[in-house]
Amino acid sequence: MAGTVGPIGILARTLDALALRQQVTASNVANADTPGFQAQAVRFEDLLESMLSGRFAPLPLARTDPRHIATTPVSAASVEPEVVELRGTRYRADGNNVDIEQQMGLLAETTLRYSAVSEILARRLAMLRAMASGGQGS
Repeated sequence: MAGTVGPIGILARTLDALALRQQVTASNVANADTPGFQAQAVRFEDLLESMLSGRFAPLPLARTDPRHIATTPVSAASVEPEVVELRGTRYRADGNNVDIEQQMGLLAETTLRYSAVSEILARRLAMLRAMASGGQGS
C-alpha cells in the first residue's frame, strides 16, 4: 500500500525519534549551568500512538466531483518527532529549568529503549531474511 508504513518503518522512525531525544537531552545536560536556558523535550510516542489508534485519521469523505480535493489517509510515515520547549517549570533563580537528575534518568531510559527497539528491528529483519531465503542458512 502506498503511503503506509509497516512495522519495520515504524521501528526505524522510532529509532530516529529516540536518537533525536538523546541529542536534545544531552543538550539539556550540557546547558544545565547556562542562565536562562530552557530545557527541551521530544514528543513522539504519544503522536505515534494517536496515529496508530486512528485518532488522527481524517473523516471518510466522498468525492462527488473530480474538482473536489482528494483526501488520503494520514500514515505513520507522516509522524515526525517534535522538539518542544519545557515551559512552566523553574528550578533556579537564574531562569534555568534543567533538572539534571531527571535528564540523566531520561538519558538512561532512552538508551534502554533504543537498545530494545534496535533488537526488535534486528530480529524482524533476520526473520524476513530467513523467509526470503526459504529457511536456508545464509
